[in-house]
Amino acid sequence: MKKKTGLISLIIPVFLLYFISEACLRCAAVANINPEKVKLDTILNDLPESVRDLVTYRVMYTDLRNNLEKAETEQEKLAALAQLGDYTRDSEEKERIFSRLREKYPSSPEAAYAFVYYFMDEKNPKKIGIPEFHRYLNTFPQLERCNIWAMALNKMVQLKKSDRERLDFMLPLLDMRPEYRDYSVFYTEMVRLASKFGLSNIANKADSLIDDSRLCPSITEVVMEREMKADADKGKKGK
Repeated sequence: MKKKTGLISLIIPVFLLYFISEACLRCAAVANINPEKVKLDTILNDLPESVRDLVTYRVMYTDLRNNLEKAETEQEKLAALAQLGDYTRDSEEKERIFSRLREKYPSSPEAAYAFVYYFMDEKNPKKIGIPEFHRYLNTFPQLERCNIWAMALNKMVQLKKSDRERLDFMLPLLDMRPEYRDYSVFYTEMVRLASKFGLSNIANKADSLIDDSRLCPSITEVVMEREMKADADKGKKGK
């Protein structure tokens, strides 16, 4: 179970990535932190909002640093490093972490945070364009790929990219047969955008793929089933 921490951290509902704010994403990245460990709830509630925000940030940041130090496997270390890079407010630290993940672990799903960080960022000399991002996406099976699609689309919304740019970015989704129900959210969005621009061929194809995807299991179901099977197999070996 422990070995899969990095993978599980990426498989969260795509709706929470595509349609919510960056602030919510930051909270989701550290949602596994247990506030009971620091016993600060009562104190924090009585602090001014600005002070409370700073204290909460420092507590969570420290917890993420501790998680990184405690990580044992490479996958656990990469997952902890990616979460730290996503959460830190230190721009130099963020750049250092994401540059390392991108350059040294380009085939790792945990590097998704780094690739999204550089994706279409015109102000960053290390910007990642759409072709490079598509190549990164295609190195993974659909299970991991789904959430990375959502992260990239959320980044495009943050950067205020046009509807046409987002539609063009999603076009490769038309060339695959979805294996998970979660992909229906992308095809639904493609139908909406393609209809807006009068692109009936794209809209019709995306619409047919909505039906295909809804016949598939959800990612959550598949992951839970795998985890339960792994636990059962582990229990049998322990007997």
